[in-house]
Amino acid sequence: MTGPDPLQHGWWLASRASGLVALALLSTAVLAGLMLGGKLARRPGLARALRSTHEHTAVAGLVAVGVHGATLLGDAYLRPGLPGVLVPGVIDYRPLGVGLGIVAAYLAAALGLSFPLRRRIGRRRWLIAHRFTLVAYGMAVAHMLMAGTDAAIAWVFWPVVGSVAIVLALTGARVVGGHHAQALTEAEVAAAKAARAGKVQAKSV
Repeated sequence: MTGPDPLQHGWWLASRASGLVALALLSTAVLAGLMLGGKLARRPGLARALRSTHEHTAVAGLVAVGVHGATLLGDAYLRPGLPGVLVPGVIDYRPLGVGLGIVAAYLAAALGLSFPLRRRIGRRRWLIAHRFTLVAYGMAVAHMLMAGTDAAIAWVFWPVVGSVAIVLALTGARVVGGHHAQALTEAEVAAAKAARAGKVQAKSV
């Protein structure tokens, strides 16, 4: 009688671990990116640290995603094969959750690879596209909760929930702050026009 192959079990553990590492790195990248647009980034030296953290954790997260998919190929239970790892909906195991993870990986990779091309794309267009990072993050979280075997573990579940809550709070603050800044700009423009009109009237009198 032979026992289970420890190497095959090792592939499964490696895939689980790399998946959690990838989600942790992506969460850190998203949080650092959101904080870059807040008041904290105005402190001396902090903006540079946040930008460095954002860029490095994003790259490391993509590497971890690649390891997550590659090690999954060695799982003797799932046996996904390349199509199951690369094509959404092919694998029989929790196809929706796995499919969301695959799409999130493609989206994150596309956004990450667009960084060196941001000058050709144009900064405004690149920043608009960069907002889809939140979509990739949401899909990655859904993938972990729907397809991950560690979602039921408290020390995994609650930190993920906490990070999602912080991301939502920072996103809300960015949206409100953006509307406030836009309102101030419009008010300043209106005040400038009114002042110009007043000068014109004064000259005509």
